Amino acid sequence: MLIKRILFSLPLLMALFFFISFLMAKENFHKQVNQLILSSIGDAEKLNPVLATDTASSDINSFVFNGLVKYNENQELIGDLAESWKIEQVSTFHLQPGSPLSGQEVVAKLKTSLAPEDLDQAKIVEIKAKSDRDLEVFLNTAGRDFEKEIFKVIPETEFQSVDHHPIITFYLRKNVRWHDGHPFTAEDVKFTYDTIMDEKTMTVRRPMFELVQQVNILDPYRVQVVYKKPFSPSLESWGIGMIPKHILEGQDINTTPFNRHPIGTGPFKFKEWIADEKITLVANEDYFEGRPYLDQISYRIIPESSLAEMEFAVEGVDYYEPQPHQVRRFLQDERYAIYRRLGNAYTYIGWNQGVDFFKDKRVRRALTYAIDRQKIVENILYGLGVVSTGPFPPQMWYFNPDVKPLAYNPDKARELLAEAGWKDTDGDGILDKDGKPFKFSLITNNGNVARQNIAVLVQRQLKEIGIQVEIALYEWAVFIRDRINTRNFEACVLGWSLGLDPDIYEIWHSSQIKDGFNFVGYRNPQVDTLIEAGRTEYDREKRKEIYHKIQALIYEDQPYTFLYVPEEIAALHKGEFKIKRVNDQGQVILEDISMTPVGLFYHLTKWYRPGGALLKR
Repeated sequence: MLIKRILFSLPLLMALFFFISFLMAKENFHKQVNQLILSSIGDAEKLNPVLATDTASSDINSFVFNGLVKYNENQELIGDLAESWKIEQVSTFHLQPGSPLSGQEVVAKLKTSLAPEDLDQAKIVEIKAKSDRDLEVFLNTAGRDFEKEIFKVIPETEFQSVDHHPIITFYLRKNVRWHDGHPFTAEDVKFTYDTIMDEKTMTVRRPMFELVQQVNILDPYRVQVVYKKPFSPSLESWGIGMIPKHILEGQDINTTPFNRHPIGTGPFKFKEWIADEKITLVANEDYFEGRPYLDQISYRIIPESSLAEMEFAVEGVDYYEPQPHQVRRFLQDERYAIYRRLGNAYTYIGWNQGVDFFKDKRVRRALTYAIDRQKIVENILYGLGVVSTGPFPPQMWYFNPDVKPLAYNPDKARELLAEAGWKDTDGDGILDKDGKPFKFSLITNNGNVARQNIAVLVQRQLKEIGIQVEIALYEWAVFIRDRINTRNFEACVLGWSLGLDPDIYEIWHSSQIKDGFNFVGYRNPQVDTLIEAGRTEYDREKRKEIYHKIQALIYEDQPYTFLYVPEEIAALHKGEFKIKRVNDQGQVILEDISMTPVGLFYHLTKWYRPGGALLKR
């Protein structure tokens, strides 16, 4: 009897199963996702803001993670995970051992000599004796400008030294949760800092936090950061994405599975990573600034720019950065909306100064004289950029306009090379020195047409002065991991995308040669000193003066041949996306997408596809 029932029920169960499966398939077939599809020539490496060094990882991390602060569209720092912050400073003045004055006497003299308006102007809150030989000055700002008020009353020579300790207190938002629902607190901020400073962590972010003396948790939503000395990019450095303590504590940060399955606090949550194919993010329903209007972001890996263009044409991707030779055509195509600005970036040829060829400054300058950078801008960039004169783009406030580009001058190049001992002694058309011909390899990444064309042009122009160049192309991840990061190259064509603060410690300070971004091995003690001075100076005009000198010195040394600052050009399908806003009356307002001073994606959480122009799964 039981067997009969089973035999009778089985077909009914199978029919029910197939019917339900049919309904689910039907529903999913028609289900559509309001998504943005981006593309990249290379796959991401680690989706962890503490470890990431490549563009693809950084792009994804910017959607998944938040820092304590961020830049607004006017390039001003505003709160992100921090609702607000307060900057203060404690400065300790140490009297000379032989000074007839005591700390108490100095304090009394200062208090009777400085008028209230003097104290207000210097932002001095309190002055008190710390000991018989020391006094402390409390400020509601950071910097050293107030010292002149002190020295008006007590000569600077009376003091042996002065220590300054800026303090930032962050007030965190209380409505932020990690993507797994766990609350974000001050514990996560301290854990992020501790992870960065752990010597076992393989990160290039450490230099931005080396001047932190300590991070104190005042309560779950207040964090105090005390610095060893003034550090002007201090606030910006806390824009780094925070990582969750409750998930990562006790794990090896370098190898944890988290790096491929991240959990952040950002507007989009990680969903899927198919290696060398795509990464998918979905909207964070619980985002503290409100759910993004986009349901999903797909990040496709398309290693060839020609394929990326084809995918853009058939709407397989929504965003495309036209190559310079494509821009005119894109501008004339009514299907596309084009967005432009001068990029906060530059492209260069890096000369590895660990290689004998490039240790002599005269040789590096000769190479720059021999490369026609204006021709590169005109013929390879189609005029969409300007010749670079150092590590800063011309639109930034710290750029030095007095540094002029070295003119294209092959004769000058030959003259400098001859001075450095490079001559064609055997008549084979190749310069040689001590029996060694001037031949080197110039490497760059595959898939970047502009860089490949630059390499070909450089090869031809250097051949004219007797230097033989071999070109080698590498897939992006291999290029960075196996050649650049290991310093295993002679010369490379590469580019930098820059932050808004002028601090360039990580790229140019000699302490960063071994493990940082100074992979060309540049070393100039004067530049080191100026870089250190620039990052401890708060006065904007004084910083500008410092960075003007840095730019002039670096350009004089030519550790890179600075090629150009490109225009940043992006294309979308016209009308496909809008910025959606809701006014106080509840009315929906759709605005055109626009390029902001901090990029096209600044308002990404407000992007919206009007009219239900959605893509099927």
